[in-house]
Amino acid sequence: MTSNGKPLLEVDGLVMRYQTKRGQVSAIEDVTFTLHHGESLGLVGESGCGKTSVAMSLMGLAADNARYMSGEIRLEGENLLALNEDEMRRRRWKSISMVFQGAMNSWNPVYRVGDQIREAMDLHIQPKLSEAAAKSRMARLFEMVGLNPSMLVRFPHEFSGGMRQRAVIAMALSCDPKLIIADEPTTALDVIVQDQILKELKKIQDQLGMALIYISHDIAVIAEVTDTIGVMYAGKLVEYGSTLEVFHRPRHPYAYLLLSSTPSITGPRRKLAPLEGEPPNLLDPPPGCRFHPRCPFVTDQCRTEDPPFVDIAPGHKVACWNWQQVPVTIGASA
Repeated sequence: MTSNGKPLLEVDGLVMRYQTKRGQVSAIEDVTFTLHHGESLGLVGESGCGKTSVAMSLMGLAADNARYMSGEIRLEGENLLALNEDEMRRRRWKSISMVFQGAMNSWNPVYRVGDQIREAMDLHIQPKLSEAAAKSRMARLFEMVGLNPSMLVRFPHEFSGGMRQRAVIAMALSCDPKLIIADEPTTALDVIVQDQILKELKKIQDQLGMALIYISHDIAVIAEVTDTIGVMYAGKLVEYGSTLEVFHRPRHPYAYLLLSSTPSITGPRRKLAPLEGEPPNLLDPPPGCRFHPRCPFVTDQCRTEDPPFVDIAPGHKVACWNWQQVPVTIGASA
């Protein structure tokens, strides 16, 4: 689902670094994107590429050693980075909420699941709902995510992994947020349950018209549930465009290699192209393009000059000096 009105979310030139004893870790470097009401954006990349740092920045939950050097995060025009903790707390769950990694860690083991969801609603919904209205709302949420409302009185350990994750989604929806961030919501679940939860998320998004940011290291998963994909590498957005365009015709070498190394059960058989090497140390990122030590299309310019993030087609941006050298066919030899 897409919308053409004023953007719901605008991330503009965001630069964030973690201050450590060894120096500053360049976690987010000049990240810019927009999201409209009802749209879904996927952020994809290897571990440590900055996806979760972006998510925590949107939620105002970045670690204490995070330092914002420049840029803004505007939700309906309001710069979230300018808010104090109390002001940001009032916007969590109600305006922007998150489905965190590791469902078991999202629950207090000594309280019933329904009581924990009710606590979030009491804190963020004004005027406070009556007991009957709150129970009705929680029951509706559980039905929406495919859980029996009778389970609201159970403790987290009485839920399976997939059921706990569904309950986390219900909790994220409990205050009618305009934007939900789902950070690796199917991690550690079997593929059947993963597919069920992805379909539930997509169905709920279509029903409620909310915006969704879906974070994953698996580009194939992202393609199932998003309208737009942003590919991140070493803290930077290196490709951004429609899911259809990026998935079927990636123009950045990193996005191309991610897809070439992903097996598919549909279409003709093809040889997988491995993604060699490791992401750089962000305490001391390489000069020029951060991907150049692993890139099969590297030139001298890549080693010294950081490529700009430019439009190569309407709505399709790439940060690469040699994007035209990337094969059009996934799996083609480089």
